[in-house]
Amino acid sequence: MKFLTLLLSPVFLALTVSVKDFKPAFGQWEGTLTYLDYTSGKPYTMPCKITLSPVNANPQQLVLAYEYPDEPKANGNDTLIISRDGKMIDDENVVVKKKKAGLLRVITEKNGVDGNENRKALIRHIFEAGKKSFSIRKEVKFEGEEKWILRSEYKVTR
Repeated sequence: MKFLTLLLSPVFLALTVSVKDFKPAFGQWEGTLTYLDYTSGKPYTMPCKITLSPVNANPQQLVLAYEYPDEPKANGNDTLIISRDGKMIDDENVVVKKKKAGLLRVITEKNGVDGNENRKALIRHIFEAGKKSFSIRKEVKFEGEEKWILRSEYKVTR
């Protein structure tokens, strides 16, 4: 019996997400993008609009349509692909999933490279989705360092 209890404990349950988890955040948003300019070492903030929508032809995908009023040439789309088992978003492992007061918080991580020198790093995305607010943070922790660096953050509201 102890073995079964151990297997069913939250530590052993896989964290999974689905497109349905993000449904409260579907629609249009306005706010800002702030990103770290690695050349100057300073953050830069600009206005943005985001539209979050499901891909009806593929129930494992979400489309983020980005608009930048001050830089329309940068407008574009990004597709988030959730693995069939729900354990990954794009190629990043889901390491945290919490729901509190109508707000979903999902954190993903992967090993990769970042920065102007393409340094090895642990890359983390933090998604927070609700009916009134939506954000996506990208944080980077370079190999051999302890400190996380905020690389970019979209913060939008309705």
